[in-house]
Amino acid sequence: SDKKKKIVKKAVRTKNLLESNECLPDVMITLDGDPLTWYTSWATNLPSETSEWIWKLFEKNMRLMYEKSQWGWDPDGKRNELQATTARYLILKNERNEDVAYCHYRVDMDYDFAVVYCYEIQVETGYQRKGLGSIIMKVLEKLAVKLEMDKIMATVLKYNIRSLNFFRKIGFEEDVSSPKDKECDYFILSKEISVL
Repeated sequence: SDKKKKIVKKAVRTKNLLESNECLPDVMITLDGDPLTWYTSWATNLPSETSEWIWKLFEKNMRLMYEKSQWGWDPDGKRNELQATTARYLILKNERNEDVAYCHYRVDMDYDFAVVYCYEIQVETGYQRKGLGSIIMKVLEKLAVKLEMDKIMATVLKYNIRSLNFFRKIGFEEDVSSPKDKECDYFILSKEISVL
């Protein structure tokens, strides 16, 4: 609807989207009690060393999965996606001020639905399985509720079992737009937002 398109258009232009919608918790801690801090940015405003860290972490965590996927490993295409003008980042840091996890997300129209699309959650090896993914997704869900989006979406490779289990555990299901072809090696997942 036009109303949804207007909301998305406004959100895309809003600078500090998570802050202005009060989506970030006052305190963030890992499951084993380490405090975290956060910062947010458009991809185009990130310092070059942060952009490089984002790329290196993606490559370390995902390259092998992409190499065996139907998409293949396309570093130029992926870098362009990670650095697109509409790409936004939520980045988590540890007590030593080191970047330890990031989420690349966008607000968009998907067919006729207004959505928060989670493109990427990547976590440094030493911080995996410590609740950072859940912290990030709670922030995105809060944003989706505040903006009155229809759903949150993510694309996940079928053989990325850890990621599939994570999204299912927090209430995601296969989206109506997910390819039905058995040969296809990814799912489009979504979680409908019930505005309270």
